[in-house]
Amino acid sequence: MKVQRTYTLIITRNFGHPISLSVSAWRLYGVLALAAILLAALTVLSVLSLTAYPRLRALEQRHEQLLQEREQLREQLHSRNQERYNSKEQALLAGDSSGNSDDDELGRLAGAARYPSEEAYLPPIKFTSVAARVGTSSVEVIFQLAREGDAMRNRGGFLFAIFENRDVEPAVFHATPTVDTNDDGFPEAYKAGIRVTRVRSAITIRRRIRRESPEEYFTHVTLYLFSIRGGLMIRDRFELDREMFLNPDRQTHKLT
Repeated sequence: MKVQRTYTLIITRNFGHPISLSVSAWRLYGVLALAAILLAALTVLSVLSLTAYPRLRALEQRHEQLLQEREQLREQLHSRNQERYNSKEQALLAGDSSGNSDDDELGRLAGAARYPSEEAYLPPIKFTSVAARVGTSSVEVIFQLAREGDAMRNRGGFLFAIFENRDVEPAVFHATPTVDTNDDGFPEAYKAGIRVTRVRSAITIRRRIRRESPEEYFTHVTLYLFSIRGGLMIRDRFELDREMFLNPDRQTHKLT
């Protein structure tokens, strides 16, 4: 009969019975081998982490840098698109004063004069279903922010609704949320606006301000949407019918 080698660990105390633990040799060798394998694996993983972490960190920083550069380019495109929009408005006003009604051609020429080799930027969000409601003590605008194309293209932004009275001199502007505006009613602190997260389909928004008196009225309401970095994405102005203020019936009136 083959004799099996056994290792025994004996623990003795000053009194009482000794404590002994016997382990066969092959089990002891197996435990030691497993411990050696685990130690080697941990050592290899530690070395790999020390050597690979700086490279992974560099790749992560490069990724963040590319994202920032993409956002900067997108904001530049937003700004250029707004400049085109302003140029088209000026060209249309010039055309109206000269009797020329070819709006599309004027807009095309105005854009081509600035950026002849670029296509107009189409924002990934748009204002739709814009309506107004006037009461004796308040005026309210109701509208939707709707997705335009791929939902992943937009990251939301900051929103303002500004009620304007351009019949008086100087013009009067009431902003919601409250924000300082320049002489043309343009918000001067974009982060004071309503924070809108990514628009996946469409969301309905209501903004209301109080009328200081029954005689107070507004001629327009302008909706602004700024990107999260402050670039102007959308600016749409809608005319308000004076009749709504003369007969405030709280009925919803669609704006175009």
